[in-house]
Amino acid sequence: MAFILESFAEELILVLFTLCIIIYWHFTNNFDYWEKRNIPFAKPEPFFGNFKDQFFGRKSTALATQDLYKEMKGHKLAGAWRVKSPILFIQDPDLIKRVLLKDFAHFHDRGMHVDEEKNPLSANLFYLAGTRWRSLRAKLTPTFTSGKMKLMFALMYECAQEFVEFVKSEASSTGEVEFKEVFAKMTTDIIGTCAFGIQFNSMKNPDSEFRKMGRKAFSSTKKLSIQRIIQLYCPPLRKLFNSQFPPKDVGDFFIRAVSETVDYRQKNNIKRNDFLQLLLDLKNKGKLDVDDEYSNISSNDVGVENGDIKDVELTDNLLAAQAFVFFLAGFETSSTTMSFALHELTANPKILERAREEVDRVLDGTGGELSYEAIRKMEYLDNVVNESLRKYPPLPVLMRVCTKTFTEPETGALIEKGTPVQIPVYALHHDPEFYPDPARFDPDRFTEEQKAKRPNFVFLPFGEGPRVCIGLRFGMLQAKLGLAALLSRFDLAPSARTPTPLPLDPRSFITASEGGIWARVSPRSSAANV
Repeated sequence: MAFILESFAEELILVLFTLCIIIYWHFTNNFDYWEKRNIPFAKPEPFFGNFKDQFFGRKSTALATQDLYKEMKGHKLAGAWRVKSPILFIQDPDLIKRVLLKDFAHFHDRGMHVDEEKNPLSANLFYLAGTRWRSLRAKLTPTFTSGKMKLMFALMYECAQEFVEFVKSEASSTGEVEFKEVFAKMTTDIIGTCAFGIQFNSMKNPDSEFRKMGRKAFSSTKKLSIQRIIQLYCPPLRKLFNSQFPPKDVGDFFIRAVSETVDYRQKNNIKRNDFLQLLLDLKNKGKLDVDDEYSNISSNDVGVENGDIKDVELTDNLLAAQAFVFFLAGFETSSTTMSFALHELTANPKILERAREEVDRVLDGTGGELSYEAIRKMEYLDNVVNESLRKYPPLPVLMRVCTKTFTEPETGALIEKGTPVQIPVYALHHDPEFYPDPARFDPDRFTEEQKAKRPNFVFLPFGEGPRVCIGLRFGMLQAKLGLAALLSRFDLAPSARTPTPLPLDPRSFITASEGGIWARVSPRSSAANV
């Protein structure tokens, strides 16, 4: 009996040993991929590739890719691995320009998973690929002109007034306010009224359904972090682990909300100056009226050759997908940008005072009215927001996929069709070669004189080229409005509750602080009537 057990144990050990070898081989057999193509690479680790710390949630995407960037500094491009899959990092500004602009035809997709049947909201402008993206982008471009933004500004202004009153109320009790959540409430309300035509009332009702769903979409719980890692690193396991973004209940909620709003408007013949109305007009007319300054928009503006755009039917689900991504991109990225900017302003009193003086000077010229034109005149505040986007870019990397095999002419590197390509935005924004003393917050980096000294394509908070963020004007307008409203009405100072430097949330897929961002707040004795 002992002999049989001993023999069985030996066989089991042999089987397990063989299985371990097979698993090890499976996860490492592609680790010579970049060496075969004569492309410099960072040494990977079995089972994790080059992103072990990110996989286990020990480092944010921003810091994990910055480590890789520093390791491969001096190379124009570098190979790496996500688990066992090769990925190419483009680190040179000229090559970045090729990928995002000059040779866009080879890199026009992001490689996102789209399943319109099971996940209708995945058919949004950010995710879509190929001619379907091109067609939709061409149709939607006129929705974000400055003329359309001006029409929406009145809706945004109402939310800014509620934001000011909420901050005043919050500050009256303790003298301190946690702005990460307050800015998120403000931008949720702005997006709600500008995208859906619905009053979310997040300031008065923090448990409103839209606020809860927005919070859930960007939640960084361990379970959701694992699902996102699976979606990014192990696409074949999506079905097994039911990995879907947004979560199904969030998606169902937004589809229902858009459908009900559309039905109500059509039955009652209601029209508003908001994004949803523009989508409805686009659906009904097939195109939108273009502002004078954009009268020369053509298919070439979205990287499409003449006659290459194929019409796309704007179904209710497709409209809901665009409204959803507008909501998602508009409320979270703008709120984090504002909260980061506020943190840096309170940590740098001279910069804060200079920004406040500009706000006061502009409002003196408008009789205290915080109008669309007034916001556009605040050039230093624009620099403050840009410096916040430089130091804390919402998307730490830009993702592309090689759609046609491409030989890079300068290095001779062969990039095969299907190869994921990433541009390390956070790392570029913190490279002292482009931004001396990158940890220092300095809005003067964005004067025309200073911008002229830097290479192009090293400031990429909104991307660049034909796939540049379509809502960048809206995002900048929203961020400047929130900060101007705050500076015009309150004195601000740092809080001991917020550490410096700010730690980044290692589980968040966007650049976000770990924990809240607090500031001491008191009403100004002489304040504009925001």
